[in-house]
Amino acid sequence: MGVLSADGGVLSGGAAAYRVFLAGPDGVDGGVLGRALAAAFGVPVRDVEIAGGDGEPGRPGRPVRCGCRRVRGDVSWVLDVCAGPEAVDLPGRRALGRALAAALGRPVLYEGAARPGAYWAVTPAGRTGRVRLHGPGEAVGREGFVVAAAELPIPQLPHVPVEFDYAAIGGMAGGRPFARMVRTVVTALRDCCPEAEIALRGSLAGEGADRYSDIDLRWTVPAERFAYCVARAGDCLDAALPVLSARSDPDAWRAPGRRLLFFFFRGGSLFWRLDLEVRAAPGPVGAAPAGGGWPVPVSALANALGAVKAVKRERSAEEIRGLLDRAFARLGSADRATGRWAEDVVCLVDTAERADPRALAVRALAARIRYLVAVELR
Repeated sequence: MGVLSADGGVLSGGAAAYRVFLAGPDGVDGGVLGRALAAAFGVPVRDVEIAGGDGEPGRPGRPVRCGCRRVRGDVSWVLDVCAGPEAVDLPGRRALGRALAAALGRPVLYEGAARPGAYWAVTPAGRTGRVRLHGPGEAVGREGFVVAAAELPIPQLPHVPVEFDYAAIGGMAGGRPFARMVRTVVTALRDCCPEAEIALRGSLAGEGADRYSDIDLRWTVPAERFAYCVARAGDCLDAALPVLSARSDPDAWRAPGRRLLFFFFRGGSLFWRLDLEVRAAPGPVGAAPAGGGWPVPVSALANALGAVKAVKRERSAEEIRGLLDRAFARLGSADRATGRWAEDVVCLVDTAERADPRALAVRALAARIRYLVAVELR
C-alpha cells in the first residue's frame, strides 16, 4: 500500500467507527497499518481499504475502511476507521489503540468510551494514561492539535507536562471532592520522595471507576529509599490527611522490593480508602519494615465496608455473603449473613466494636459504617 500521503479522505458509515490520532513526525506505512487493522478486526488484509495512501485505492465497501489525513501540532495524523457488519471482531477503543501503537511503533491517542471528549494515550510498550487534547484553535498561542498534559511520559512529546488529569478522575469517580483527595495524597507522596514515580492502578487507571472506587496508586521509589518510604508513608500522609487506620498487607511482606499499604482517612468518604503499592526501582534494596496488620476488629470492619460497596455495585449474593461470613468467623462469632444486607452489616459492625470497644479507631470506623448503612442501604 505504500507510505500514506498527506491528503487522504475520511470515510464514513459502517457498524462501528473509531477516531485515533498518531503522535510523532514520521509518515505512516500503509502496509503495516493495513495488516494491523486486519488483525484487530479479524479480516484478511485484502478486506482493509486505506484512503489517503499512494498505493492501490481499493474497491468501495470493504469490511474495514480507514481514512487518513495529515494534521498539524502534537499529533501528526488522524485516522478514521469504520468497520462494517462483515468484520469478525469489533475491538474496544483501548484494544484498537494498543494494537496500532504496537504495530506502528508510535503513540496513539483515542477517545475514551466512558466520557466523550476525554482522551487516552497508549505507547508502543502498551502503557496507557489520560491526556488533555485540544483541537485546532483551542489552545492560545499554539497551532493545530495540542496535548496540554499527559499522565505518563510520551518520549515523542518530551515537552508535554506529566500530571494527572484530576478533573477527569473526579468525573469518573466521586466528583471534585474525590479529585481533591487524590491530589492531596499525590502531593504528600511527592513531598515525601520527589524522585519517585506515581501511577494510577486498578479502576482509576481505566474507565471502570465509580463513586465507590478506592484510591489505587503505585509509588515506585528509588531502591535506596525504599525502606525510608515504607516507614515514612503513614506520617507523610497523616500530615496532609489525618489517618484513621493503616495496614500493611502480610502477603507482600516477603517481597524484597514491594509493599501494599492501606489507609483509611478521617475526612472524605469512607469508600475512598488508599491502596498504595510501594515498589522499589531496580537496584539493591535494603531491609524494609514489614509494617503492621490491622487488628482483627478493624479487618472485620473493612469487610463490612466492602459488603456495602458490593451491594451498591449489585454484586452476587454469594460474593456479599462471603465478605460478611469471613469477617464473622475472623471475630470468632457464630453469626452469619442472612441476606438482609443492611441488618447483616450492622450486626457485623456491632460484633467488631464489642471485640475491642476501647480502641478509638474501631469506634470511629464503626460509627462511620453505621451511618453509611443508613444512607446507602436503607
